[in-house]
Amino acid sequence: MMNRFIALALSIVCISFAEAAHLELPRSDAFAITQQLRFIEDSDATLTYQTLPDSDTHWEKNNDSHFNKGYSRSVWWLDLTIHNPDDHGHTRYLDLSYAVLDYVDVYIYSGDQLKEEYHTGDMRLYHSRPIDSNTFVIPLTWRPGETLRITYRLESGTSIQAPLTLWEPETYASKDAYSNIVQGFFFGSTLILAFYNLLIFFILRDRNYFYYASFIISLPLFFLTLSGQGYRYIWTDQIVLNSHAIPFFLGMSFMFSGFFTRRFLNLRALSIPTDVLVATFALLGGSVAVLSIALPYAIAIKALVPIGLCACFVYLFAGILAGFRKVPSARYYLIAWICFLVGSIFFALSKLGLMPLNFITEHAIQFGSIFQAVLLSLALANSINVERKLRFQAQADTLVTTKRLNEQLENRVHERTQELEVLNKQLKVLSNTDELTGLKNRRYMTTSLSEEWKRSARYQRQLSVLLLDIDFFKKVNDDYGHQIGDQCLIEVAKLIYESLRIPSDQVSRYGGEEFFVMLPETDAAGALSVAERIRSNIEKHTIVVDDTRFPVTVSIGLYSCTPETKHSVDYILNCADIALYQSKEQGRNRVTLYSEDNISGNSVEAR
Repeated sequence: MMNRFIALALSIVCISFAEAAHLELPRSDAFAITQQLRFIEDSDATLTYQTLPDSDTHWEKNNDSHFNKGYSRSVWWLDLTIHNPDDHGHTRYLDLSYAVLDYVDVYIYSGDQLKEEYHTGDMRLYHSRPIDSNTFVIPLTWRPGETLRITYRLESGTSIQAPLTLWEPETYASKDAYSNIVQGFFFGSTLILAFYNLLIFFILRDRNYFYYASFIISLPLFFLTLSGQGYRYIWTDQIVLNSHAIPFFLGMSFMFSGFFTRRFLNLRALSIPTDVLVATFALLGGSVAVLSIALPYAIAIKALVPIGLCACFVYLFAGILAGFRKVPSARYYLIAWICFLVGSIFFALSKLGLMPLNFITEHAIQFGSIFQAVLLSLALANSINVERKLRFQAQADTLVTTKRLNEQLENRVHERTQELEVLNKQLKVLSNTDELTGLKNRRYMTTSLSEEWKRSARYQRQLSVLLLDIDFFKKVNDDYGHQIGDQCLIEVAKLIYESLRIPSDQVSRYGGEEFFVMLPETDAAGALSVAERIRSNIEKHTIVVDDTRFPVTVSIGLYSCTPETKHSVDYILNCADIALYQSKEQGRNRVTLYSEDNISGNSVEAR
C-alpha cells in the first residue's frame, strides 16, 4: 500500500516537473504564455546568463495570467521552454508587448547550446530590434522535434511587466497593421480635434480652446510614447527624448486639463478654494513635467501617478460642484472626467501591480481619453451654443432697449428740433437785425438786394435804392457824446421807417450813420417822392434827449433802373453811393438821382 502511494506521488511530481520544464508548441495563431514563465529576482544585478542556476529550486513559477512586479530596482530573469513535437519545423514571433522597458536581453538555447541572443529595449537604438515593431518581438525557429529555451533579462526604471504572446508571423503582421490603423485613427482624430480647437482659439482668442487643444495634444503624445509608436515612427533612436517623454507629456496633460477646468467652469467666480486647489494640482503636474527632464524616470513617474490621481478627483469634484451650481455644460464636463478618471485609475493600478495587465487595463486611459475628448468637445460646442443664445437674447434685449431709446430720442429730437427751429428763427432775426436801431443790418440788406435784383432782372421790373447819410453826425457825437449820438440814430431810423409807403419797401442800417432803402417795383419818380418825404420828415424833426435839443438833416443818393444781367448788386450800390457823394458835395440835406447821361446826376435841393 505504501509503495503504491510513493509511486503515485513520484508520478505527480514528474508530471508537474514536466509541465514546468517545457511547453508544447501551441497550434493556435496567438497564444499568451505569460503563465508558463518561471522567474528569478536578481536584486543585486549580479547574475549573468552564464551564471543562472539550473536547479528548479531557485526559480519561481508564475501562476498568474500576467507578470507585473511594479516599479522595481531589481533585475528580473524570465525563463520559458517550448518543445516542437512535430516532424517539421515551425517559425513563431514571441512578443513582449510592453514598449517602455529600458533593457531587454533575450537568450535562446537549443539544448545546452546558445543559439541566438538579442539586446534591445527603449534605452537602446531602435534598430537593435530584430523585428520592426513598437514592442519587443523576437523570431523563433524550431527544427523538427527541437526544444528551445528562451531566457529574458529585464531591467528598467519603469514598471516591470512581461505580457508575452506567441504569434504566427502572418497573424502578427495582420495584428500589427490593424493596431497601427487603430492607433493612427486615434492619434489622427485627436490631433485634428486639437488643431480645430487651436483654430477656434486664434479666431476667438478664448483661452479655453488653447488649454483644451494643448491637453488633447499632450495625451496622444503620451500614448505614442507609452505604446512605443513614438519611438518607432517619430523620434526614432532619440533615446534621451524617449526616456523623458512619458512623464513630460503626462504632466503637461494634467497641467493643461487643470487650466482648462478653471476657465471652462469659471471656478474663480464659483468657488475660490476649489479654484486654488485645481490650480495647485495643475501647477504640480506642470512642475513635475518640467523637472522630469532632469529627474530619473522612476522618481518622476512615481510623483506623477499620485498627483494625477488626486488631480483627477479634484477636477471631478470641481465638475460636481459646477453641476450643483447649474453651470452650463457642467454635465458634459462631469461625464467626461468620470470616463477619464476610471481609465486613469485602471491604468495607474495596473502599473502599480494592483490590477492584472490586459488589453483593457493597458489601454484604459486611452479609451477614457477618447470619450473625454468627444464629451469635452460637445461641452465646448454646448458652451458656444449657450453663449450664442445668451448673445442673441442680449441682442434682442438690446434691440428692444435701443428701439425704446430711439423712440425717446426721436421724441426728444423732435422737441429739440422744434425748439431749435424757434431759436434759429430768433437767431436769424437777431443775426439780420441791427442791435441799436432795430432795423435790418447790412448783411440782410445785401442778401435781400441780391434776390430782388435777380427777380427784377428776370421780370424786367423797376428797382430803386436809396443810400442815406446823416449830415455832420460826427459833430453830434463830439458835441453831445456817443450816447446822444446813438439816440439820434435810433430816432432817424424810426423816421425813415415811418416814411416808407408799402411793406415791400425795406430799410436797413448800412453802417455807422448810413442807412439803405430798397424800393421794389418803383421807378425814379416814385423813388424821388419817397426820398424827399424821408428827407423832409427828418429835417422837420428835432432830436430831444433830456435837456439836449438839436435838429439833423440827411443827404440821399438815389439810383433807379431796370436791372440787367450784365450788371451786379455792387453796381447799383456804387451808383447810389456816387449819387450820395454828389448830394454831400452840393451842400447836403438834399436828394440826388444818379444818371448815366449826366454823371454829375440830378439833385433835389432842400427847400
